[in-house]
Amino acid sequence: MARCLNTRPGGGHENLANAIVCPRCDFLVQGAHIGGYEVLSFIGAGSYGHVYKVREPAPLGRIMALKVLRFDQFNEKALGSFFDEARRIADLQHPNILPVYNFGKLEDERPYLVMEYAPQTINDLFRRDDGSRRVAYAEELVPYMRQAAEALSFVHQNGLIHQDVKPGNLLIGRNGQLLLSDFGTTFYLGMQTHASLGEATGTAAYMPPEQWQGNPRRDSDQYALAVSCYELLSGRTPFVYRRVEEMWNAHFNELPPSPQQWNRRIPVEVAAVILRALAKDYRQRYPNILEFAQKYASAVQTAQQRYICQVCKHRNRTGAQRCSACGAEHDNRHCPHCDEPLRFGQRCCTVCGRLTIPPGIMLNSPLSGVSARQGRYVIKRVLKHNEETRLMVAVAYDTQANDTQVVLKRWECTDLPLSRRAKELVYYEKATEPLTRLRHPLLPRVLDRFVEGKHYYIVLTYADGESLEERMQKLLRPLAEREVIGYMNSLLNVLMALEQQRPPVRHYDITPSNIIIERTRGRPILTGFQVSPPPWSAETMHNGSQHRTTRKLAISPYLPVQDKPYDQRTCIYSLAACMHYALTNYAPPHYPTFPPVRMLNPNISVALETILSRALMEDNRERYQSYGEIQRDLKSLL
Repeated sequence: MARCLNTRPGGGHENLANAIVCPRCDFLVQGAHIGGYEVLSFIGAGSYGHVYKVREPAPLGRIMALKVLRFDQFNEKALGSFFDEARRIADLQHPNILPVYNFGKLEDERPYLVMEYAPQTINDLFRRDDGSRRVAYAEELVPYMRQAAEALSFVHQNGLIHQDVKPGNLLIGRNGQLLLSDFGTTFYLGMQTHASLGEATGTAAYMPPEQWQGNPRRDSDQYALAVSCYELLSGRTPFVYRRVEEMWNAHFNELPPSPQQWNRRIPVEVAAVILRALAKDYRQRYPNILEFAQKYASAVQTAQQRYICQVCKHRNRTGAQRCSACGAEHDNRHCPHCDEPLRFGQRCCTVCGRLTIPPGIMLNSPLSGVSARQGRYVIKRVLKHNEETRLMVAVAYDTQANDTQVVLKRWECTDLPLSRRAKELVYYEKATEPLTRLRHPLLPRVLDRFVEGKHYYIVLTYADGESLEERMQKLLRPLAEREVIGYMNSLLNVLMALEQQRPPVRHYDITPSNIIIERTRGRPILTGFQVSPPPWSAETMHNGSQHRTTRKLAISPYLPVQDKPYDQRTCIYSLAACMHYALTNYAPPHYPTFPPVRMLNPNISVALETILSRALMEDNRERYQSYGEIQRDLKSLL
């Protein structure tokens, strides 16, 4: 006699020794042989089938997994499409997709699949020594998020939508890799497979609104992966209801609470990435699932910088309140802006309110503390040091002006021969001369220019405030429409003043990092004027011999791709791109074009959306043709 593998109460029925399927239930019998595979034990239930642990025939005798269609899913439509689906899944050869090795039919005509045996799900990776579940740290999920995204992206490229992404279907293979499993509810090229039967399918806690409506998209898998990530980090899904109707209403109408509400150790940057992927409108999520995983990894990397102990250099877990190695709660770090002492892991300064690690700042630069102009200017912190353009930008103290803060820009010229260095120094002197004539309250003023060694320096007034990029990364939400309109109008006044210079001065690097919002008066200061390197700089000298190098052309995502030459319309596009980011909190690039603002932030007025849409036309003939033209439309909104 042999028992069936029914784990329900009252299961485990006695069967004949040669039985395969229990006649009293649809479970397989322990020890049965199916296509040469010996049934060992029951693993669990999938979306439409039961999964068993089996052993393949000798001589290999490997342990495999066998999934068989349940009786309650067994019908003509299911039988007709099962093998077609099995072939599609078998064709998905990817290192992060559970491979299918064989398929066939039982004696009762029910189809089955034979797959790799992966006994663990991603949930099993996060357990304490006593076996109880624990929440994951944000950094622990980075490799698994990447692998899941790569697998799902491959699925999407093959015309499939998984529709049932959840921790239970994210298995861990023999080599520790993530394996995406259970394609039973797959949506194929706009036509649902046998398991869906024309109805909305999936697991209620992980389904986005469009999937509830029976209209899944590739973005639906991004939503489900975000819910899975949310659950692994916080210990629960965003919505917890027993009734399907309540779950449906929550996914359509309730804003998901931040995962920080359930786990304060989750970095705010990570929570913001997850919440964007959980947007109700699929257009407000990330453009694709790979970008979601990349943004998650970037957010974790940004947060981890705050948890490196400055005393012992130990890298701590995100969310730590003290160093786990030396126990320091205050590790001698200070705000880079106001020098206020900071707590371990503190994100924003309690005095000036700015980010303690601003975007783009170079931590532990060897140039910090170095002086220039015979000790007059002492570098406090380096903001940028680009070896490609040989430009360094830093904040420095002017020791001859009561340690007033200034901005120091330095260009490195050719070392040898001296005649060429002299030529480059003369070039920078001439190229920066137009900046010395600028007199506008919303522009930095040139205080000093000088040569020291092989470097050319320019000293500018320091704007006490945070860049628009820093503010967006601090708030992690869109700015108010009226606030953005005010910034845009002020910056148009600046651009008009630059245009009136003779010859006109144009700013071709209008980006959020070059728009400084004053701390006291809240006015936008336009900084970051570009000075092109000498036209002959592509040819450099090495050991006295001439060597031609090829420089990569870095195109800013805030610049139109096809503008040639640049003019007022180019600056209008760049300014509008910055304001688009401020209004939506979705930074470019956007392909193929910038989406309408209201698609990403429905709270924006139609009038402002119309202005920005025209300013962001890729064809410059369709944009505003002058600063005055766009400002007239903008002032009607003030």
